[in-house]
Amino acid sequence: MADPRFYEPARPLSISQLEKLSGASFEGLAPDGLSVSGVAPIEAMAAGFLSYAEKGAETPVNGAVVLTVQKHAASLRDAGCIVGISDNPRAAFARSAGHIFVGKELVQGEAEIHETARVFPGAFISAGARIGAECIIEPNAVIGPGVEIGEGAIIRANAVVTFAVIGGGSIIGSSSVVGKTGFAVVLGIEDKLRVPHFGRAIIGKDVSIGASCSVDRGLFGDTLIGDNVQIDNFCQIAHNVKIGKGTVMAAYAGISGSTTIGENCLFAGRCATTDNITIGNNVVMLADAAAMYDIPDGERWGGSPAMPARNYLKQLTQLRKMSGIKGAQGKKARR
Repeated sequence: MADPRFYEPARPLSISQLEKLSGASFEGLAPDGLSVSGVAPIEAMAAGFLSYAEKGAETPVNGAVVLTVQKHAASLRDAGCIVGISDNPRAAFARSAGHIFVGKELVQGEAEIHETARVFPGAFISAGARIGAECIIEPNAVIGPGVEIGEGAIIRANAVVTFAVIGGGSIIGSSSVVGKTGFAVVLGIEDKLRVPHFGRAIIGKDVSIGASCSVDRGLFGDTLIGDNVQIDNFCQIAHNVKIGKGTVMAAYAGISGSTTIGENCLFAGRCATTDNITIGNNVVMLADAAAMYDIPDGERWGGSPAMPARNYLKQLTQLRKMSGIKGAQGKKARR
């Protein structure tokens, strides 16, 4: 459910209002007087809350309001859900969910700032934020409502932190943005829609995030960065990504949505992943590697698409032989 530190209800929607906004059809089957008062992912449905299901739902909840396609409507109704039918449930949700719950805006007012914290001129700290002991908030940094900054953390100049919890001792680099909306776009329709986000960005203790990085908040759940993760400059961490403690990423890493990365991994420069994959613990990614598949613990991968490093290096060797390039010449050419 949306964290009340960061989100607030806008207004309940009646079924007729929901039909108009979403474009879904409830076929006159919703009880009279029913309204929708919240939003939730399909795996955490609640009575009176709006969700969407593109592939059905294993554990539907009585009284939940679900936008879905025609073929799943009957089974969800039989389980007690209030069902709206749409050819594109994700688009229907995107059109309507932001009218039910909204993110809190920056607002002047009292924040909880520890007496030992240092806040430089030009920094803006929104009402409801909490700044811990010995923190440093540098010039022109922006701290959003509800944000918690742990003891000894440093927010560098021009950084923006919203919808986030920052652990003690962590550093957010200059011009980095933590907690912004992720890049969730509804495809297959003429007018592309951005899906509203209701999650958070949770940064562990002693994390270092370099300059000009972006860490998106989760769509429903959280984007999680574990303790002692070290992220270089110009890196992108998408919504709902999970990074295990002790992992290190060099510059220009791009981690796609809902990717899970284990502990103590090493990503060389310009590494990337596709979405919804799992990378195990102690994995090494060579420079320019692009992971398209799950990677087991302890492996070393390279190439695009990425493969075990031994296979990748064999391919490079074969290509050089086929092209007549010797090792020394290849090194000279790379310079």
